[in-house]
Amino acid sequence: MTGIKRMSKSKKKWVLILGILIVVVAATVLIVRFRGTKDRVEAGNAKNNTIQLAKMDLTDSISATGTLSSADSKTVSAALGDITVKKVLVSVGDTVAKGDSLVRFDKSDLEDALEDARDNLSDTKSSADREVSNASSQLSDAQENYSAEKTKASKEVAAAKASLAAAKKSVKKIQNQIQSASAQEKTALQQQLKEAQEKQEQAQNTYDTAVSNQSSSNRQNKSSIETAQSALETAKSNRTKNVKEAQKQVDEAQANLDACAITAPIAGVVTSVGVSEGDSYSGGTIATIEDISNFCVTTTVDEYDISKVEVGQKVVVLTEATDETEWEGEISFIAPSTSATADTTASTAGQSGEGNSSSSTGDGYEVRITLNSTDDTRLKLGMTAKCSIILEEANDVWAVPYDAVTKNREGSYITVLDEDTSEEKQISVTTGMETDYYIAVEGSDLTEGMQVVIPGDEITTSTDDSDSKEDKGMSGFGMGGDMGGRSGKMDQGGRDSGGNAGGAPGGGMSGGAPGGN
Repeated sequence: MTGIKRMSKSKKKWVLILGILIVVVAATVLIVRFRGTKDRVEAGNAKNNTIQLAKMDLTDSISATGTLSSADSKTVSAALGDITVKKVLVSVGDTVAKGDSLVRFDKSDLEDALEDARDNLSDTKSSADREVSNASSQLSDAQENYSAEKTKASKEVAAAKASLAAAKKSVKKIQNQIQSASAQEKTALQQQLKEAQEKQEQAQNTYDTAVSNQSSSNRQNKSSIETAQSALETAKSNRTKNVKEAQKQVDEAQANLDACAITAPIAGVVTSVGVSEGDSYSGGTIATIEDISNFCVTTTVDEYDISKVEVGQKVVVLTEATDETEWEGEISFIAPSTSATADTTASTAGQSGEGNSSSSTGDGYEVRITLNSTDDTRLKLGMTAKCSIILEEANDVWAVPYDAVTKNREGSYITVLDEDTSEEKQISVTTGMETDYYIAVEGSDLTEGMQVVIPGDEITTSTDDSDSKEDKGMSGFGMGGDMGGRSGKMDQGGRDSGGNAGGAPGGGMSGGAPGGN
C-alpha cells in the first residue's frame, strides 16, 4: 500500500508539470498570434495616410526658361555713302526720346550737290519749254497754211468747174443750131462747134488739174500738220522725261541731305553705337535703341507641348532679380517651325518637377511672351526669365491628391475618417480640373478640415521579417517620395507646395507629397 501511494504522488507531480507546460505552450502560441495580428493591423494602417481637406488654387502649366528682351528694338542706319561723321551725340546707356538726334554728318558736299541738281532742273525746264513752244508754233503754221491752201484750191476748182459748164453749154447750143440750120449755115456752124468743143476740152483739163491740185495740196498740208503734231508730242514727252530725270536728281540729293538727320525712331535706351567722330560712313548700324518700358521673353517649347500653346495664353514670369515678384504676360508669337529658334538663348527649367518643362533643344519651337506691365527698374535686358505658360486654372476649389479619389460604376467618391469614431466612410464627389498631383472635387458633404484618406501601396508583412516590413512602410505615401513631374499649382498661395523655389511659378509638385497625419 505504501508503494502504491508513492506511485500516485509521483504521477500527480508529472501531470502537474505537463499541465504547466501545456499552459505555457498555449500562452506562447496566443502571444505569437496576437503579435502577428497586431503587426498585420499596424501594417494595414500603414497603407493609408490622411490629409486635411482645404480649398486651394490649381494651375496646369508648361514651364520654360527664356531671355528677357525688349518688345520693341530698332537698329538705326542711313542710306549714305562716303560721308564723314562730324559728331556722335549719344553713348551706350543713354536714354533717348523719339525724334532725338543721334549723330551729325558733314553735309557740305551734299548741300552743294542739291544746289547743282536744282540748277540743272531749272535749265532743263527752260530748254524743254522752248522746244515745246517751237513745235507748237510749227503746228500752228501748218494748220494755217492748210486752211489757206484749201480755200485757194477750192476756189480754183469752182472756177474751173464753172468754165467747163459754160463750154459744155456752148457746145450743146451749137449742136442744136446745126440740126435746124440750112446747108450753107451748117458749114459755118460746124466750124463754131469745133472751136467750142476745143474750149470744152480745155475747160475739162483745167478742171481736172484744179481738182488734182486741190487733192495734192490737201494731202501735203495734212502731212505737214501731222509732222508738226508729232514734233510737238515728242517735245512734250522729252520735256516730261528730262524734267522728271532732273527732278529725280534733286529728290535724291534732298534725300541724301535729309538722311543726314539721324534721329531715334522710338523712345528707349541706346544699347550700341556703331560709329565714331571722324569716321567715313558708308552704311551699317549707327546705333541700336531698345524700349525698356516693354519687355518680352523669348523661349522654346518642345514638340510634345507646343500643340497646347496658343497666342493670347496667360503666362506668369519670374526673374532672380525681382525675387518673388510675378510678372503677367501673354503669348504673342509662336514659330511655325523649329528653324525659327536658332538665335534664341532660351532654356528650360531644371529637374524641379514644376510643370511640363519645355525642351531647349534644336527641336523646340520659338515662343515669344509679351509682358503686360514692366515698370520695375530692376528688370534688365538679357536676364533669365522663368515662365509658366498657364493652360488651365481653378481658384478656391476643394482639392485632394489624385490617389484619394476612387471611381466605380456609381461615380466617384473619397474616403474620410469620421470625426467622432475615426471610422472610414465614403463621400460621393464630382471631379473637376486635374493637375499632376491634385484633382478638384465638389460635393455637398465636403467640409473644411475633414480627414481625407490617401490609400498607400499594398504591404506584405511577416512576423519574422521586421526589417523588410519597416522598409516597405517607408515607401508609402508621404515618406519623401518624389511626386513631381507634372504641372499644377499645389497650394492656396499659388506657389510650389513641394518647397522648391528654383523652378517656374505655378509648376508641379517637387520634393515629395505632403506626409500623412
